[in-house]
Amino acid sequence: MLRKFCRLLGLAALLTLVCAAACAQTWAVSPEGMTLGEALSRCADGDEIVLAGGRYDQDRETFPLVVDRAVTLAAAEGEEALIYAPHHLSGLKIEADGVTLRGLTVALEHIGLYVTGDDLTVEDCRFLLGDPAWRTSSCAIWLGGVYRAKLLNCDFTGCGPCLAGPPISDRAIELGLPVLTGMFEVGEDVGFFTTHTIENCRVNGKPLVYIVGEERVDAPKDAGMLLCAACGSVTAEGLDVSDSSMGMELAYNGRVTVRGCRADRCGIFGVYACKGTDVLMRDCMVEETNHGLDVRACSRVSLIGCTALNCDQGLFFSKVDDGSMVDCTVENTGQGIFTAGGHRNLFFGCRVSGCENGMNIQKDSEARIIGCEISGCTVCGVRLDRSPTVFVSNTLRDNWTGVMAYGGVPFVIADNRFDANRSCGLFLRDIACSRLTGNRFANHEKTSVDARGDMGLSLWYGNELDLPMLQEETAVFTIPQ
Repeated sequence: MLRKFCRLLGLAALLTLVCAAACAQTWAVSPEGMTLGEALSRCADGDEIVLAGGRYDQDRETFPLVVDRAVTLAAAEGEEALIYAPHHLSGLKIEADGVTLRGLTVALEHIGLYVTGDDLTVEDCRFLLGDPAWRTSSCAIWLGGVYRAKLLNCDFTGCGPCLAGPPISDRAIELGLPVLTGMFEVGEDVGFFTTHTIENCRVNGKPLVYIVGEERVDAPKDAGMLLCAACGSVTAEGLDVSDSSMGMELAYNGRVTVRGCRADRCGIFGVYACKGTDVLMRDCMVEETNHGLDVRACSRVSLIGCTALNCDQGLFFSKVDDGSMVDCTVENTGQGIFTAGGHRNLFFGCRVSGCENGMNIQKDSEARIIGCEISGCTVCGVRLDRSPTVFVSNTLRDNWTGVMAYGGVPFVIADNRFDANRSCGLFLRDIACSRLTGNRFANHEKTSVDARGDMGLSLWYGNELDLPMLQEETAVFTIPQ
């Protein structure tokens, strides 16, 4: 009796599958006929949408096109179906599990595919940056907190895929999880990086190299993009991974060494390392990239002799502990050197010029900035935002404001030279138990020091001012006798 019941149950399941296949519909769309958006709103799980050749853009489509059913989108045989995603919008927002894209061309000015559904298959597709003017923040495929995506025989030009955790939630903010600001969590599950299949894909005609779980990786020098996760050690030397979305993405690895590599004109990050230990980037160059060298949620990180030119953000740490930037050069970026939420980071012998904020230190504890030169910054040479910092033997020249230090925390600001900063050499607001000594001020037009709020028993002695200090009544220092 039980055996007969099991046979009937199996037969019922088979009939269900056959019925589903028989009931699946094919929807024909074209630039002149039914729109892709209309087909997506009318289709059901298991259906196929066939796109006739032509361009699918804002003239008739409303972006982002939401895919919330397990369907296949395929170009008609022998025809090129181009989906053109406009700037600031995604092309396809894929929310359903089990979606397949086949034979499509996607041009993007922001994000081609924004994916939060598991088990995506993208096969024989092309992705290209539609307009270099919209390179910043552009990405061919964002895989945000998903598992088991398959990218097979795809070509990327001026862009590439990126992996991360799920979109930022209130819970992530409450827990203080590391994030990619305004977008995704960095990724608390290694499976977001390791469960995918990426085969026979190319970035700018060069191999997209995806390696998972290897004990030792020596990256091939002809890689167009390098993506390594959960490897024991990764070495990348002499690679040029320019003109992608992320030139390198290195997640959950042990020892990482990136030496003498270039990652210019990348839409998201030039070289990105996250969730790792013992990361070394040495003599690397990034130019005209969004974030040049970006490290998040890592420990024991060293950037030595690296250069960032004309980027939106140059060298970037977030939640990095025991990191250092030594003898690095940053020119003409928005934020030159940025760090937030880390501990015991050192910045030594760096040269930063022509930025908005030369160095921006936010809620970093026990930071040390020693022997650096910061010049020509249009907002602030160095911003110390609620970050207890030892700031010694630095030169601040020709910035709007040389240094801003504030936030009710202690600072040691000693033996620095402030020269010809246009608004103010040193701006202080609400500091605590600090020591300011041996600083020299010269050639300022407005004021040397502007002190406001509570100085919190801070010591002031041995400083040489070229102009009198501007000082609120509450801003009282302790001056040793």
